[in-house]
Amino acid sequence: MATIEIDYARLARRAEEFGFRRGEFVELKAGLLLAAELTGQTMATPESITWIDSLTGITGWVTGSPVDGIFISVPLTEAGVGAVRDGSFVPGWPSLAHVCCEGEACAGVYIGVYAGANKDARRRVMMAAGVIRVDCFAAVPCFARGATEDGKRSMASLGFQPIEGGLSDLWGQEPLAAGQIVTKEDAA
Repeated sequence: MATIEIDYARLARRAEEFGFRRGEFVELKAGLLLAAELTGQTMATPESITWIDSLTGITGWVTGSPVDGIFISVPLTEAGVGAVRDGSFVPGWPSLAHVCCEGEACAGVYIGVYAGANKDARRRVMMAAGVIRVDCFAAVPCFARGATEDGKRSMASLGFQPIEGGLSDLWGQEPLAAGQIVTKEDAA
C-alpha cells in the first residue's frame, strides 16, 4: 500500500485559496450544526473533531464568517484504510491506530463531511475538495459516506464510486493515475 508525507503548509495554502481555514471549536460546532441541518444526519461532536484535529493537524476546516461551509478530513494509517474498507472504522471516535497523526505516513483519507449553506459556499467546498484531492492526496485512496442524494451526486462528479462491504453508504476513489488527475479548472 502506498503512503505519502502530507505537506501541511501546501494543504493549508490550497485550502485558503477557497476561503477555508482550520476551525476553532466554536466554528466547528457551527459547521457541524449546519452539516446536520443540511444532511439530516447526526454528525460527530465538535469535541471529537477538535480531538482528531489535534492529532492530525488537518481535520477540521471551515469557511465563511459566520461559518457557511465545513470540510472534515481524517488522514488514515494503513490500518485505518483497512478499517474503512471492512466497516470497523468509527468516524466519530476513530481508533488511534486508524488515524494518521501529524508527521506520520498517510495511507488514505476519510472525508467525514463536506457541506455548504448556499451556492457560493457549496462551490468553495467542491472546488477545495477536488483540488486538494488531486494536489495533496492523489497517491492514496479517498473515502466518504453518501449521506444524501446531493452528496452522492457531488462525489460521483469528483470520480468517486460506491464501495461494497465497508461502512454503510461508503463511496471511494482509488489512488489517481497521472491520466486521471484533473486540473483546477476541471474541478469547477
